[in-house]
Amino acid sequence: MYPPHSSAFASVRQHFDNPRISDAVLLIVPSDAPGAEPARLTAAETYEAVYGTGSGPQFAATVWEEVIRTAQSDLTPHGTGKLLAIWLALPRLTGTVHRICTRLRADRSDVEAEMVLALLEKLADRDGASRLTDVSLLHAARARAWHLAREGLRELPSTRIESIAEEQVLTGSGGEADAPVEERLDVRVDRPDSPDGLCAPLRFRVRPEQLRRQGIFVDTGDGSQNGTAGRKPGKKRRPGRRLDTPAVRPAGRRG
Repeated sequence: MYPPHSSAFASVRQHFDNPRISDAVLLIVPSDAPGAEPARLTAAETYEAVYGTGSGPQFAATVWEEVIRTAQSDLTPHGTGKLLAIWLALPRLTGTVHRICTRLRADRSDVEAEMVLALLEKLADRDGASRLTDVSLLHAARARAWHLAREGLRELPSTRIESIAEEQVLTGSGGEADAPVEERLDVRVDRPDSPDGLCAPLRFRVRPEQLRRQGIFVDTGDGSQNGTAGRKPGKKRRPGRRLDTPAVRPAGRRG
């Protein structure tokens, strides 16, 4: 069984599960013997050459070299050269994904996506193309995934979202830049339980009238919800996004 459909690894595996893909000749491996014909390998035969019990380590290394060379020279948007390299790397990366998710409680789909992105970036790097090997390729993917997971443990405050919200309020109202702190609210948007969506909680500060203007329901902390203040009776509410039970409190009452 593969992980859920959001898994990048599962998507690559399912691509090569298609017999039309796995049985097609995707790799031509030159022979070391003088006058010998090059080996023409399908995707399934390439996988067997790398991981099969009957394949020698020297031939497996040669196949990896040709896989990387083919991936680097594949510039077509729908080519399978880079996908083949990613597919062959998966058995040597799956264990690292499990360790990262277990030790650092990282999201599996995020870790796998970061690994695939690292593989693609290394294969597209023309400066280091001649020095790229299967070992360095896999090392880059593992290093990026560990870095992503460790950075995810640190929750750093950001004022960027708060600044955007404030700029929108000032632009719409034409008011002054400084408003009393008591007239603003700290909003927290928690991450949903589903595997997709936010990677971390969002925190930003907005004015109460901005929430009312956008038609957003907020949990005021006392069991009531505020989202209709300032509206005329009988006026049809414009559809708006409902925050997933955010905690809202006056900005001056932290702690």
